Amino acid sequence: MDTMVASTPLVPGLGTLDWLVLGLYLLGTVALGASFYKGQKTTKDFFLAGRSMSWLPVGLSVVATLFSAISYIGLPSANQKYGIVLVAGSFAVFLCIPIVTRVFMPFYHHMQVYSAYEYLEKRFDVRVRCLASGLFILWRIVWMSTAVYAPSLALWAATGGSIPLIPTIIVLGVFATVYTMLGGMKAVIWTDVIQFVVLFGGMVIAIVFILMKVPGGVGAIWETATAAGKTNFVIDVPGLEAAQTVGEKFRAYFFVTSDRCTLVAVVVASFIGHIGFYTVDQVTVQRYFTTRSLKDARKSFWLNSFANVSLHFGLAFVGLALLAYFKLNPYPEAIQGQAFRPDWGYPYFAATALPAGVAGLILAALYAATMSSVDSGINSCTTAFMVDFWRRLKYGDVSINVAADSEEKSRDDLRMSRILTVVLGVLVTCAACFVGKLGSIIVIAGKLVNGFCGPMFVIFLMGMFTKRAKSLGVAIGAVLAMGIMWHYSFFATTKLNFKWTSTMGFVVAFLSCYGLSLFQDFLRFLAGRDRRLYDVYALAAVGVVMATIIGVFGFGVFSLAGALAGGTVVILLFAESANMPDDPEKLKWTFLTQRKIWRGEG
Repeated sequence: MDTMVASTPLVPGLGTLDWLVLGLYLLGTVALGASFYKGQKTTKDFFLAGRSMSWLPVGLSVVATLFSAISYIGLPSANQKYGIVLVAGSFAVFLCIPIVTRVFMPFYHHMQVYSAYEYLEKRFDVRVRCLASGLFILWRIVWMSTAVYAPSLALWAATGGSIPLIPTIIVLGVFATVYTMLGGMKAVIWTDVIQFVVLFGGMVIAIVFILMKVPGGVGAIWETATAAGKTNFVIDVPGLEAAQTVGEKFRAYFFVTSDRCTLVAVVVASFIGHIGFYTVDQVTVQRYFTTRSLKDARKSFWLNSFANVSLHFGLAFVGLALLAYFKLNPYPEAIQGQAFRPDWGYPYFAATALPAGVAGLILAALYAATMSSVDSGINSCTTAFMVDFWRRLKYGDVSINVAADSEEKSRDDLRMSRILTVVLGVLVTCAACFVGKLGSIIVIAGKLVNGFCGPMFVIFLMGMFTKRAKSLGVAIGAVLAMGIMWHYSFFATTKLNFKWTSTMGFVVAFLSCYGLSLFQDFLRFLAGRDRRLYDVYALAAVGVVMATIIGVFGFGVFSLAGALAGGTVVILLFAESANMPDDPEKLKWTFLTQRKIWRGEG
């Protein structure tokens, strides 16, 4: 393979026609978003598209949103590394259908909310609602930053590093922010539809050209993948057979001693990831709120499920096909002095092997994948902040009631929403400039993004399916689980395999939330009616728990002090109601007491 000299361009770069295609796509997207500007009269229009959308655009919008450039670039390279075992995870979406369409959708439709986290105030209190909403905003800022970084990296690689990475990130962030700010949710959904067509079409075109350039076609591609061990669904885990004790087997299977993706890890992690995205993620749930009826919401999810699997299969094939292509046409060892990474393979192929104009279309597809994610993320984060923080804490409004709002209040809220959209866009763009330091795209997503998914789902699970869950226990348990997952993903000596992040996060959050809720009942029993005694017990308990955790993880003295201080703050925030008897009105918002809703009678 030829090694590139740092000062020499790697490839001829994109031609004039490619730049024209990419530029027209970006300008057309902004123009489409701007066309909805005059239709935004209220926050209902801006956040929920007036609850007037049919199932077709909503379904395509959901799949385009969740299928960001992280997936569009990351999946082909991940399938080259881990093999087709990753495809098995796409089928997990079908396991989610009864839970999403028969449990969560009827509940949200019945409540007529703007934010999914409004439910948590009904079941727990406003502090749990704000905690979950805040975690969601942080979750999606991280996700959007990774999504913006991915196509910027692609363009950098496609031009041999001749276009600096940072300016590309800024341009993409600005375009996505502008049309989201102008057109609101209706602009987001309809631009997502266009972007789905572009990214799906780009994938199909890439497959056609790869097949034309690999002698032997599909048969040769499969033969190459098989020879490389990429067509096996059962993956050997080095060290598992040699492990003697249960602890050694556990570490070999779940942690990155081998950096392998097993079938069990992929299916379980994908199921938990999907169920989290489709039930408690405001980005997705907000789409359900835009539909005209519950029936439309359900049909949109069915459409999303089949489109999602189709994209997974297509991009998996792109990955295997590129494996065969690069065996015949080796890529360089470096770009601008940096070792060539698998994430660069797809855009590098587009720039070097495709005709003029087609390469621009593939890169437009990468941009489409990102912009559909960023516009949705920004709009949903704005919704969560406005509903769960701004309106709730400033006016005391539990939800938005457009009919009851004065014209001045509606106008002020709409103006504030647009300002916040711009602020979030700037924040995401700045954060994207630092994402590349964390590793490959698919691993970044697995560690950062999926670490939120399990704990967030557990908060809702505790509220809906058990009456024993308490505000304090749920709050501490969820935050604790996220901290543990991030520790083992980034800082521990032996790190957790990125595919187990969401699964382990779910397990730790479930045990923590439920266990701490039961422990809170025990403290109530000890303290009786003495609130001050309860607070003393609770503070002591937090100290013991935090000290134990610090001792196990070895975070050090300063981390111990910080953890104790944080635990104390949580106790003080929740102490007012933590030792009070359970409110019967809160307990009404569980699955059993609200079963009429799920039967369609509510």
